[in-house]
Amino acid sequence: MILLVGACGCAKKAPQKEVIATIGNYCLYKEDLLSEVSLYPPEYRNKLSKEDILGDIIQKKVLLMEAQREGLDRNPEFMKMIERFWEQSLLRSLLNKKSQETLSSIPESDTDRNHKASEAIRSWIAGLEKDTKININRQALEEIKIK
Repeated sequence: MILLVGACGCAKKAPQKEVIATIGNYCLYKEDLLSEVSLYPPEYRNKLSKEDILGDIIQKKVLLMEAQREGLDRNPEFMKMIERFWEQSLLRSLLNKKSQETLSSIPESDTDRNHKASEAIRSWIAGLEKDTKININRQALEEIKIK
C-alpha cells in the first residue's frame, strides 16, 4: 500500500490550468472560455465584453447544473435525442471525410467532378452494405403500421 501511495506521489503532475471562474464544483478554465468565445459569430463577439461572455457562460452552466439536479440528463427521451445527435454528427463527419477523399482524387478541371464524386460515394456505401451481414425480419416489418 505504501509503495502504491509513493508511486502516485512521484508521478509528474500536469501543469495547472488557469481557472477563470468556479461555478459550483465546475471549474471554468481560460481555454474553456476561449473555446466558448470562438463559437460566437465575430460580429457579435466584438460587441460583447469579456464579462458579458463570462456571464453568459455562468448562466448556461448554472442552468445545466439545475437540469442535472432535476435528473433531466437521465430522461429516456433526452438520451434518445443525444443518441440521434451523436449518430447524425458521426455520419456527417464520415461523409465529409469520404467526400474530401473522393473529391481530391478527381481533377478540379473535371466538369462532372461533383457527379462523379456522388456516384463514387454511393458505390462505396453500396459496397459497405454488401459486405455487412444484414437480416430483416419481414414478418415484423409487415406488422408495422406507419401513419
